Amino acid sequence: MSVKHLLGKAQKALAAKDYSHAGALFEELVTLSPETHQAWFGLGEVAQGIGQPDTAVTFFDHAVQLQPKNARYRQRLGEALGKLGQIEASLQQLLVARQLAPKDAGILCSLSGAYVKAGKWQRARKLLEEAVRLPKPLAAHYCLLGMACQQLGELDEALKAFNKATTLEPRYPDAWLSLGHLYIEKQQTDKAGACLKKLQTLAPEAVTTFDLAGELAWMRGDTREAASFYRQAADSAPDDRNIQAKLAVTLIMCGEALAAIDAMERAHALGTPEDWILEKLGTMFAIKYWTPMARENLEMAVERNPDNLSAWNTLLIVYAKGGESEKIRKAADTILEKDPDNIYALMNLSTWHNDQGRHDEALEVLARAREKDPGHRGTYSKALWAMVSASSVSAADILKLAQTFDERVFRPLLRPNDFATRNRDPERRLRIGWLSSDMRTHPVAAFIWPFLEHIDHEKLETFIYYNFSEEDGVTRRIKACTQQWRTVIGIGDDGLADLIEGDEIDILIDLNGFTDGGRSDVIARKPAPIQVTWLGFPGTSGMSAMDYIFVPPDPVLEKPGWSLEIPWPLPDCYGARADISEAAILPGLPCERESAPFTFACLNHFRKASEKTIELWSRILVQCPQARLILVAIGGKDDETIRYFSSQFERHGVNPAQLEFRGYVGQQKYYESYNEIDLGLDPFPYNGGTTGYDSIWMGVPFVTWPGEHLSARMGKAILENVGLHELVAASADDYVTIAVALANDHDRLKRLRANLRERMIASPLLDGPRMAKSLEAAFRGMWRRWCASQPLG
Repeated sequence: MSVKHLLGKAQKALAAKDYSHAGALFEELVTLSPETHQAWFGLGEVAQGIGQPDTAVTFFDHAVQLQPKNARYRQRLGEALGKLGQIEASLQQLLVARQLAPKDAGILCSLSGAYVKAGKWQRARKLLEEAVRLPKPLAAHYCLLGMACQQLGELDEALKAFNKATTLEPRYPDAWLSLGHLYIEKQQTDKAGACLKKLQTLAPEAVTTFDLAGELAWMRGDTREAASFYRQAADSAPDDRNIQAKLAVTLIMCGEALAAIDAMERAHALGTPEDWILEKLGTMFAIKYWTPMARENLEMAVERNPDNLSAWNTLLIVYAKGGESEKIRKAADTILEKDPDNIYALMNLSTWHNDQGRHDEALEVLARAREKDPGHRGTYSKALWAMVSASSVSAADILKLAQTFDERVFRPLLRPNDFATRNRDPERRLRIGWLSSDMRTHPVAAFIWPFLEHIDHEKLETFIYYNFSEEDGVTRRIKACTQQWRTVIGIGDDGLADLIEGDEIDILIDLNGFTDGGRSDVIARKPAPIQVTWLGFPGTSGMSAMDYIFVPPDPVLEKPGWSLEIPWPLPDCYGARADISEAAILPGLPCERESAPFTFACLNHFRKASEKTIELWSRILVQCPQARLILVAIGGKDDETIRYFSSQFERHGVNPAQLEFRGYVGQQKYYESYNEIDLGLDPFPYNGGTTGYDSIWMGVPFVTWPGEHLSARMGKAILENVGLHELVAASADDYVTIAVALANDHDRLKRLRANLRERMIASPLLDGPRMAKSLEAAFRGMWRRWCASQPLG
């Protein structure tokens, strides 16, 4: 058989991808005629086809030596070298190929790909622009051009290129895939969704289709659906480390810890960097509040890769939970040194300032963050938390920022729904939805189950939307008195809003507000005709989608001006709590019983100690030089933290020996510590809530000075329910006068303390059935008002 005939047969087998037959024929050829360059080139193509790029390089190189001016040979040699990671050698061959065939679009694309691997995106783009100017450019050329533009941040140009690709070849899956990823980057989820639908028609089982679907679900906040898509992708491509990594992250957020660890182990075995694995493990432990394990993994992550800013940011949060002041600041400085505009570092730094009572500094940092990203949710919610604690901020200031938050973030999410088909019978049974991540051992839950057990189910049907992955005894107790229970963690905002709307909830109560686990973006979509905020964030949400805010009976709070929502006063108190603790109250005043100094205390978090609070507490201590003040703070055992806290009092003339700072302790020890306290001091403008209830339960009255918004009037509502009106100060001077007078009048203080727990038990503060009746009446009143406001028809 002639060389020409044998070559034809070999090339035909190669075209049919019959690599075994083609390889045998090409081997026979090079044995018969070693100078036949086409045979050597054919062997290179066979090697490429069976996944042996190193062997392909040897064969392509031999073909190039025989035919050094063959542009096609050099192109394939350059591509093979690129697959082996030999980028410079690849570029050399492809540049020669281009010189030999300057108008060959394929060579231009191959060279651009080599530039991409070398990180030279600008050069890649220029070559691709040349390629699409040649006659009859392909959709693939426009796709590559779009990718280069996207990488360079030129998203509008990328959009033009991808759209051109879909026009040239509407059934080209890569074009729709690239366009979908671009729309995700541009935050245009609807358009990305349209691309995904097209892709699911063209390539329904492709890994890239599942990947895009997962990304889109993740962007929408639907982590369950994202995990489902990534599972399908991982089943199709078990050796794709990026898919395994994405699967691990979504499983973490769904609370599937064991499955997440399995996915991380597979990703690591496939070559995912160890620091990434450690970071995700640390994040998972942090979400579960397993702080020591979170710290250990995150510290190992940044040790292995000091440039892993995501790990540094999560570590900063973990340090903040542990009160490790010096480490917090060091972590923040490390991040901001590498990336001065890192939004998450700025937010975490603001939390550190806030935890130390440096509210104005926290607000300055957050203002800087908002300048960088005016639409970032966290910069607003953290600022609102700092503002309710800051004595330098007015209620009007808080409302203004909350309204800006709504305008820039929430209002665009509002759905145009008038609930026209809803049954408007004002006296019918109502469906009440409770949205919370805290239906477990948590302060919020302690205010929920006491009344929930007494709700009249003939009047109200209870739906709970639980946004947390774990359950405990409290969860089970609440479940037992609920008609419908939905665990919604991992469901996206649109999906959850659809679920609530589909359940035909009449009144939805948001129990989180701007706290961990909150779903404000769901509330913003207005899935229920009436929406109420209560318990979570102690102030206005500023959201135009929120109708009411529950408040205690208080003339100041019942007036408009401090909240965008309509205040709805509950008739007796802000909330009825469960029995608190079995800890015994020791008889008498601690100072007399223990022959100890008179003890003032505030067992609230020190972040509530505003500048004005410290000033008034200092005045009290200066006037009572033999007294001491116990305070609790994250980092209460950290020397640097204690020095800073003490310095804030010392500048007002306080002897540091009068101060005792404590870190967090276990629950039993916390309650027992009230037996050391003669008189409590309520912080302002952010009063104690749960802590105020605890103090009264343990027989310790406290002095409060009400302010002008909800969190500033909690203490007043608690004290008045147990007959301690005289401890509600009318001014700053009055606050100091009351405290100093009681420190010097032990008999009067004993009378105030007498039978305090019994008075609390007899009050609305612990009356769950009474609170149930109050809420039933409130919901009925809201519903009647809504029905009356609807047009006839």
